[in-house]
Amino acid sequence: MSLAHVFNENIVRWNILETPTNIIDAFFREHPLVFKVALFANHLFRALAMSFMMLCFSPTICFAGSLFYRLTVEKNCAFKFALPALGGGISFLMSEAGLASVVSGIAFSSLERLGESLISLIPLGMYLSYVILTVDYEVDNRPCDHCVDV
Repeated sequence: MSLAHVFNENIVRWNILETPTNIIDAFFREHPLVFKVALFANHLFRALAMSFMMLCFSPTICFAGSLFYRLTVEKNCAFKFALPALGGGISFLMSEAGLASVVSGIAFSSLERLGESLISLIPLGMYLSYVILTVDYEVDNRPCDHCVDV
């Protein structure tokens, strides 16, 4: 038996997260709305992390890494996060000024500023719409544990 095989068998045997993961999965299956909120929060966290990465590294590098990850790893995942996180990161950066303007109240000082702020929030609105719609679909169409493909 190879060292890699023994190593991975021990990871599976001593996985302290398996029981809580199964408990949470069962809870989410009974409470799909809570699962939707958790997935939405995961999408937002990843998008915020990606926007920070784009400030530290070239957006081209972030795009290439996200695309490579999506094509190689995420093909086996039920939930796709890499490219939506990239899009979310871009939308946060593009909407930063408008969001700050709305939160601080500056956007409400004139119709012109309100219009500019709302226009700059379009990318963020598009990203949030995408995430809400995909999370809703993913949870509602999640395969069940006991289902068998025919």
